[in-house]
Formats: sequence, C-alpha cells, structure tokens
Amino acid sequence: MSLKRVLVLARRLMVQVIRDRRTVALLVIGPMLILTLGAELFRSEPAPIAIGVVNSDAGVSTPATGRIDLGQRITDELAAGDAFIVTESDEGEVDELLSEGAVLGVLILPRDFSASYVQTREIVLDLRLEGSNPTHSSAIAAYCAQAAVKVLAELAAASFQVPGAPQAGAGETSFPVSVEASYLFAGEQFDAMDFVAPVYIGVLALFFVFLLACVSFLRERSQGTMERLLATPATRVDVVLGYMLGLGLFAAIQVTIILLFTVWVLKIHYLGSLALLLLIVALLAMVGVSLGILASAFARTEFQVLQFIPLLIIPQILLGGTLWSVPDLPRYLQPLAYLMPVYYANQALRDVMLKGWGLAEIWPNLLVLVGFSAVLIAAGALTARREVG
Repeated sequence: MSLKRVLVLARRLMVQVIRDRRTVALLVIGPMLILTLGAELFRSEPAPIAIGVVNSDAGVSTPATGRIDLGQRITDELAAGDAFIVTESDEGEVDELLSEGAVLGVLILPRDFSASYVQTREIVLDLRLEGSNPTHSSAIAAYCAQAAVKVLAELAAASFQVPGAPQAGAGETSFPVSVEASYLFAGEQFDAMDFVAPVYIGVLALFFVFLLACVSFLRERSQGTMERLLATPATRVDVVLGYMLGLGLFAAIQVTIILLFTVWVLKIHYLGSLALLLLIVALLAMVGVSLGILASAFARTEFQVLQFIPLLIIPQILLGGTLWSVPDLPRYLQPLAYLMPVYYANQALRDVMLKGWGLAEIWPNLLVLVGFSAVLIAAGALTARREVG
C-alpha cells in the first residue's frame, strides 16, 4: 500500500466533487431541508379529533339520589377536554357525518340512559365509529369511557349511591362502565398495520419506480442512445412516451409484487377490489416513471440521481399523509400536501382497503394522478436535450 497514491486518489475525488457545484449545494441543502421539515412536523400539535354526541337522555329522579342526568354530565365532560372537538347532533345524521369524515365517532345517549343505569346499575355506552383509523377509534372509545367513569366518580363524591364506587376508607374499585362499539368502515379486526399498509404500498411503489426510471433514462443518455434517437424523426414526446411505456412494464410488475406480498403474505385486511388497488398503484407508478425521467434530465451521474431523493421523494413521505395526516400538519405546510402525488394515492388506497369504496367514489384521486403524470411527461419532453454532435 502506498500512502502517496491513496492521498492522490483522495485529492482527485475531492476536487471532482468540489467542481460539481450542484452536488455540493445538494449535499448542504438536502439535509437542511429534511431536518427542517422533520423538526416542524415532530414539534407540531396533533389536530383535535372530532366526535359527535347524540344526547336524548331525559334523566331520572329517585328519592335516594335526587335528580340524575348522566347524559348531560357525560356530554359536558367530553366537551371539557382539548384533545377532542365535541359537537351535538341528531341520530338521523350519524351515518352521514361518519361517512363524510365530519366526525370520527358518535356517542349515542338514548332517552332512558339515566333510567337504565338506575335499574341495571351499569353504564353501557353505544359508540358508533367511522373505523378506518384504528388508533383514533381506540382513543375515542377510551375517552368516552373515561368521561363516564369520571362522572360516576363525581356522583360518588357527592354522596350519591353509585354501585361500585369506593366508600370512605375502602380500596380502589372500578366503576361499571362498558363500551359497545359499531363500525361504519373496517372493524375490530383491523389494526394499526392495516391502517399504515396502504400508504407504505404507495410510498414503496413510488420510490423504487422513481429510482428505476431515473437511473435507466440517465444510462441511456450517457451511453449516447438518447443522442442517436433524437437525431431521428422521432420527437421528444415520442422518446419520453416510449421510455415510459417500456419502463412502465417493469414498474407494473414491481408494484404488483409489492401489493400481492402485502395482501397475501403479510395478511393485511382489505375490503375493496384488488383489481382497483392494482389500478391505483399502477397509476402512481406511472407518476414515478415520469418523475424519474424528468429528474434524470438534470443529472449527469447516478450519484446526482441519488441526491434528488431528499428533494423529490422524502418531502412526499413527510407531507403526503404517510406519517402524519394532513390536518395534523402545521397549517402553513398543509397546502403543500395537495401538491404531492402520493397524497392522492394514499387517499385512494385507504378508501378502497379500509372503506371498501369503488371507482365511483375514488375517481377524483385517480384523475389527479393521471394529471400529474401528463404534466410530468410534458415537462420531461421539454427538458430532453438534443445532444446531437
């Protein structure tokens, strides 16, 4: 080993990198951008969860306890917290509110709610859940149960005869509260992995297809194939579409493997059509191919291709509803989410897998993905250089 030769080679490489101003800029700007986005997102407060209450409780009066209005007490207790936004609604609009996403859960307090407690000596909460997000569903159920327990504890402190309440000097006992939950979408069998799996499918499809297209298109240009093609009567649109269709075949195979592995091997639950899921992921793959072709026009080496990942892919993961839902983003970052193709794919995938929706409900998201692909194809054609000697 020669130290002199090692130093010469190291010096040559450093000079080469320094002379590439774009590489140096991306090495500095890329990490700063990702760190800034991460800091803003992790420091942001999650948006309150919207829930509804249908309070029809007429209350009850007994000689021993006086007037008991458990429905109103529980409603007031729910509204007192900051983590949830509580709105009162009518029972006839429960399904409409849940299906539109206006609320994620509705607590039904029937007319005989207090009277039933006096007779049965227990509280049974009728909770209707939207169900597509298991984490939110669990939080809502726990919050409603805690509110009911707190109301019973306050009644016990006021010397009411509440069964199960701790008496003076007695040890801790639990209050008789249970939750009976029903789901508009998904169900109890759906867990957190079922909720995040759709977005992972979209992100993985976009990421790997982007790399495949970007590197392949760059290699064609660096080997002179692009120069020879552009010297023929073929237009730049012809070249870009040809490469996109060619690479799209391999992209379709890749995303099909990702989807089938997720569903059949990992046993992820889904409600909608598997064919429709393949269509959504295929459209996102086309966006990835066209984005890769466009990015390759600004790269000279595979190393520069990798530098586009912090600029084009990671922001989509952070802002596209993958790790944080759009309402949980800082308000000034929320408009950027609608500029991310992966956001529309995530919405469509979750609507199909968790809600069982069909093409009639998700077509606007698919149309946006087609629009993104068309715009990126046009931009790729405009940036394709006619490097004819």
